[in-house]
Amino acid sequence: MDSAERPRLRADLEFAAAEAEAEGPLLLVHDPQAIAVEVAQFGLGALPILERLDGSRTLEDLRLELLNAGAGIVPLDDLRSFVDTLDRCCLLDGGRYEAEIRDRAAFATAPVRPAAHAGAAYPEDPSEASRFLDGMLALAPPPPGAPLLRLVAPHIDLRLGAEVYAHAHQRLRASGRPDVVVVIGVRHAYGKRRFTACRKDFETPLGTVRHDARLMDALEERLGDLTEEQLVHREEHSVEFQALWLAHLWPEDPPAIVPLLAGSFHDLIEARRSPATDPGIESFVKALRDAIAADGRRVLLLASVDLAHVGPMYEGPEGLDEAGERRLEEYDKGILGHVEAGDAEAFFAAIAQDGNARNVCGVSPIYVALRLGEGRGDLLRYGQGRIHPESGSVVSFAALAFAR
Repeated sequence: MDSAERPRLRADLEFAAAEAEAEGPLLLVHDPQAIAVEVAQFGLGALPILERLDGSRTLEDLRLELLNAGAGIVPLDDLRSFVDTLDRCCLLDGGRYEAEIRDRAAFATAPVRPAAHAGAAYPEDPSEASRFLDGMLALAPPPPGAPLLRLVAPHIDLRLGAEVYAHAHQRLRASGRPDVVVVIGVRHAYGKRRFTACRKDFETPLGTVRHDARLMDALEERLGDLTEEQLVHREEHSVEFQALWLAHLWPEDPPAIVPLLAGSFHDLIEARRSPATDPGIESFVKALRDAIAADGRRVLLLASVDLAHVGPMYEGPEGLDEAGERRLEEYDKGILGHVEAGDAEAFFAAIAQDGNARNVCGVSPIYVALRLGEGRGDLLRYGQGRIHPESGSVVSFAALAFAR
């Protein structure tokens, strides 16, 4: 931020003091619009700065005023860095906040969801994207064709999970093109709704994947509007990655999708209470099961999930060495045994037993997928990726296929 600018804190923000065991007194910032892109908390030492950000002072004015008020010498570069952070978090009027408001309005009215991660998570150029995915598919042998009703696939970084992605999508291709794919991803962003749909087609470098209005209509006839918070789909990769794969596997005519995101079941995990006791979850499971049964087309359910997230990046005390990776695999294989058995309740109970200490992010989509079919599944591949090698932080993931 330029030193001559006069930063102004948003007037609608709410502040509250809190005591943290490790950090001491904190100042918590609540954004009633839920626009702030990061959860904001500051030490109480930031209060003299925050209360002066009313749009009447330049950074140099602010620095001198703090000095005269006995707050000490605050280097201009430090002050500028702090104010830039506020702007990046959408806590200041103008700047990033106004850009975010415009972006949200544009997304709300657009018929197509742009490919948010093209050019970063995978190539933006169509030819390069096709070669990239073909190279991944080559890591798994094509299986014989067999029925497929439900599929669990990763949403980890495509390069880290390449071999597991390959086994999942080779199996999908061998089963033949479905008419519709209900993709249930993980909602990583904040949201109030447990399940959120997106009534937009998904853009990919390999063409646009249509959303299936017919099945979505049938679902909303039973549940009401599921798109109230569809903004959470804007940056979410767990559906986007699967749309890219569908466009690659059937480039002439990708199957339509029902894009769904599932929020956390953490409240139920803490209470050790089965999701089957939650009326909202039960209504969703029944409505989706009934809508699919009444549809008449070949509908595939695809849960786009990862498993454990462990290490310092995920608030773990320490990273994993090779022995730790083996212990994690042993734990994951125990959890996946319940998934293979098609036992949703045993899967959830195993996760809840230790309060989901390993941060399995795919609990809600996996639970729903298990409730929507019957019979055993097959573990196609398991994998781990060092998401941050320096800290030893690891994410695990798997591919499973269910014929029924």
